[in-house]
Formats: sequence, C-alpha cells, structure tokens
Amino acid sequence: MRFPPVLALLVLLNPAAHGSETLIAVGQSIFNGQSSVTRGHARLFNATSCDSCHNGGAGGSGPTGDGPLPVALVIQLRWPSNADATGGDPVYGRIFNTAAADGVQAEGVATVRYTEIEGHYYPEAFRWHMRVPHYRLSNLSRGPLAAATVIKPRLAPSLFGAALLEAVPESAITHTGTGPNVSASVGEPVWHLYRGTRVLGRFGWQGASVSIRDQTTKAFAREMGLTSPDQPYDDCTPAEGDCLRTRNGDSPDISADSIGAVLAYVVALAAPESPMRSEQFSSGLRLFTDLGCAACHRPELPVDLTESGSGAQTPRVIAAYTDLLLHDLGIELADETAAGTRVLTKWRTAPLWSLGYQIRHQHSATLLHDGRARSVEEAILWHSGEAGRARQGFLNLPRRTREALLRWLETL
Repeated sequence: MRFPPVLALLVLLNPAAHGSETLIAVGQSIFNGQSSVTRGHARLFNATSCDSCHNGGAGGSGPTGDGPLPVALVIQLRWPSNADATGGDPVYGRIFNTAAADGVQAEGVATVRYTEIEGHYYPEAFRWHMRVPHYRLSNLSRGPLAAATVIKPRLAPSLFGAALLEAVPESAITHTGTGPNVSASVGEPVWHLYRGTRVLGRFGWQGASVSIRDQTTKAFAREMGLTSPDQPYDDCTPAEGDCLRTRNGDSPDISADSIGAVLAYVVALAAPESPMRSEQFSSGLRLFTDLGCAACHRPELPVDLTESGSGAQTPRVIAAYTDLLLHDLGIELADETAAGTRVLTKWRTAPLWSLGYQIRHQHSATLLHDGRARSVEEAILWHSGEAGRARQGFLNLPRRTREALLRWLETL
C-alpha cells in the first residue's frame, strides 16, 4: 500500500493550507511528543504523546496475551444515568488513567486475561478459535468504581483518511443510497449537540466525536491530561484532590495554535490507495456484497472536497468500507458494568480501508474495538446481531472460497 504526499490532501481540503509544510512539521513534532508543548503539564494521563497510541497515524496495537494493557488500549468509563452518555464514573472520570505526575496518584492498573473458545466450519470440520477477554481494574487508588459504571476498553483507531471521512455529507450517511454494491442498512446515526448545533457523530468506535478537532481535543484532555481552549477541563474529578491542586489555573495546557498544527498533520494523513480493480478484486467484492457485508461496510461513499484556488465543491467517491452508522453486533461484543452486567452496545461500522496496512505493520494482528481478534477471520466470527446472517454465510462457505475472501480483505 502506498500513500500519496501528505501535503497534497491538506491543500485539496483547505486551499489556505498551501505552503504550510512548516505547520505540518510542527504538528507532527507535537503529535510525536518531540515538542516541549506537551511536556510537564499533565496530571493524570495514559500516554505522553499521540504517537504512543497512533504510531505514524496508524491504529494502535492491542494485547498479544495476558497482562497489563498496552498504552494504545484505553479503558473508558461511562456513567449510565447520564442523559447524553458522556459522563464518566463519579470518582474516576471518563478515562481510567494509569499514569500520573509527581505528587498525584495514578488511578490504578488495568489488565486482561483471555480464555479460548472454538467451533467448527460447515460443511467441513475445520476448527475456528476465538479469544475472549476478561478485564480487571486493580490497585484502585480511590476505592471501588461505582457498580453501575460501564467499563469500555477501546483501542486507538487508525487516523488515515480521517479528513475524507469528515468530508462525507451528512445526507449521504443518514440516507443510504442504492447501487450494485450498496445494500439497505439498518444502522442508525448518532447525534450530538456540539456548540449549540445538532451534529452527526462519525469518529470513534461509537461515533462519540463529531469532527477530527473534537476527537483530538478530547484525547488531549482525557488520555493525555492536557487542557485546551476547546476542552478546558482534564479528567480530574472532585474526588481527586491531589490532581485538582496541581492544575495550572484557568490557562490551557496546549494553545489553540498548537491544536491547529496537530490538526494540520492529522488532516494530512492520507487515505490508503484503493486496490487495483482487477477481476480478482471484483470477485472478492461480489462475494463480500453477496454475504451482506456491504450493507454496513459500504464500499463507496461520496465526499465533497473544496478544490484549491477555485473554491468549488468537487464531488468524489472514497472506498472506505463504512457507513459511519451504529449497529448492534450482538451481546458477545457488549461492554460490561463494574458489577459484571452486560449492557447493550452499538458500534459505528469500522472503516476497512487501512486493514491491509494494519495487518502488515503489526507484529501480531489485534483487531476490533479492543484488539481481541488475532486475524480477519476471528474478527468476522465475533460479528453477531445485525451481522449474524453474514457471519453464518461466512461459516457456510467452502474452504477455498472462504480463504479467497480473507485474502481479498487483507488487500484493503
């Protein structure tokens, strides 16, 4: 997979960005943690740089076995009675922070243990295997979590092509089209009130962020402990007095200019180039569609891009393999409360267009929202709920056809 020059995409999306190589370089320095901008300000955090979780803009690597969670796998916390589902645990906040500055207590340790389950393909007797994660939060510095708090393990997603996903018109997401590669989707949009406006959520595993800026500034505040003009509060709660006492008054830890530089870098992270449209590729796409996978992983989405110079809106099509909608994928993937109760969890369809890159560049594949799947095959087997029929169709494929589909997916 090849990536075009990062500046080309930035200029296409933002004509004012022409000649902004320096701005991108500054943003990359901050992203990589090489700038003093992000040092020495955080109180409670998980990572000290964006690159710790999104290496080079790629998705994070999950656990390869039992033990402490890698930095790219963050435990989000949600208080279920909160009306907009964004409130965190009353004591520990929205993120379980496993690191802290001097004089501040980290919140604890997050670990995972796996058990194996297996089954058989039909009509053959080939075995399949899946690993089931069991999460544990220990050494809690401020007592137990509230029993109703939902524990949400979330792996850092890929940032490649984020600017193009942001350029998909809302109407193209909320009103699915028709065509040879598009099926009717039963997904639902997730709406947020953002700065007084009702806006569609399209970023994050559950569409919790409405834009690249929203997602980036939330990550700075909650996972890196750095406030900004957009997010003036970090994840310290009233119960965490040691954290509150070390705050830098009302001054943001990271400036609007620094946020702008990081956004320039993220916007410039180009999408993967689409595979060549060979007969072999078309055959894989037909099988993908016939199984019903394209109902949610839409092979094509329109985008409106502003051309440099003219300012004209130019319609284009991207092959992101997502509908940016939420779907119920079954109780097997559901989050659990601190008391161990499973809760209904809906997932934004993950774009597949950097799947091949991720598989080739990770030492061991760790797919899905928490990295539990060790292969594309295992990721498919975890699908249930709305995707149950597609999963069953995959199980029923002849061995060679099934392997051909898996090979095709690894080219995306």
